[in-house]
Amino acid sequence: MKNKSEIMEIIQQLDHHIADDFEAQDLDFKQWNFSAVEENINKMIKYAVCMANGGGGSVVFGVADKMQGIDNVLIGIPFDVDIEELQKRIFENTDPHITPSFDEIFYKDHSIRLLVMNVLPETPPYTTTNGSATIRQGKECLPYRNNS
Repeated sequence: MKNKSEIMEIIQQLDHHIADDFEAQDLDFKQWNFSAVEENINKMIKYAVCMANGGGGSVVFGVADKMQGIDNVLIGIPFDVDIEELQKRIFENTDPHITPSFDEIFYKDHSIRLLVMNVLPETPPYTTTNGSATIRQGKECLPYRNNS
């Protein structure tokens, strides 16, 4: 899991790199879909499960991961997105329950808000309430298969 200052250091390098270059076992970047709130929440639930099963990690929302140039990359998320509501929705839709922590990062005189979801490593398997489970392997969330 990356701390806020480590993530800010990575973001400063996005003028010359794409965010995908920095994605790893414990870090992912995701663009926010401004027209589909439920899609964003479902994505957060999926990544909370994936990171919990894969050793924990951070997902930065509001970043276009395949573009270069900090002005093109920092898309942000809406200022009215409520962190407590996100935690509640993730908790309600994971089994066992996951309650991630969130950090906010602001850019351009607070005109752009990024949201960092931090998920602690948990003992797998964690699933969504519909039974779906993924695990972080490198830069990907793959189907979780319990070999026990």
